[in-house]
Amino acid sequence: MKKITAFFVAISMIFAFSGCIKQETKTYDADIIADTLYAGLTFGESLEKSTAEAAYSIYGLDPSLCTAAAIYVGSGATADEVAVFNCTDSIAAETVMQAINSRKEYLKEGYSDYGPDQVPKIEAAAIISSVNTVIMCICENPESVNDILESID
Repeated sequence: MKKITAFFVAISMIFAFSGCIKQETKTYDADIIADTLYAGLTFGESLEKSTAEAAYSIYGLDPSLCTAAAIYVGSGATADEVAVFNCTDSIAAETVMQAINSRKEYLKEGYSDYGPDQVPKIEAAAIISSVNTVIMCICENPESVNDILESID
């Protein structure tokens, strides 16, 4: 009888602690996120999708920090841009976040003389870091970024 009771206690503990196990967070490929954001947001000009290598170059990043990257950029007539980086870990994500903030400041400085109408859009850029994914969107409707991200299956 003691063995049966011990068995049920052990099973109960397994079920009780199974709720404490950290569930794996689903992550999405940078291309899927960038494509979905580009399709759902409003931009002042058409943007072209470029390579991951271009994204690393534009942001001054070592490619070893990321498992994937995707970027949409325009002609330069506007500051519009979508950049998504899947980082290798949280430390890499912090480095990418610093690079994104530096890029934002660079754009703000460059457009302050060239296209001052773009500066408020740059300042309102959606910058999001979730798990090991870091995103920047400079667009007409940055308030829509979170809704679009939530809609991705």
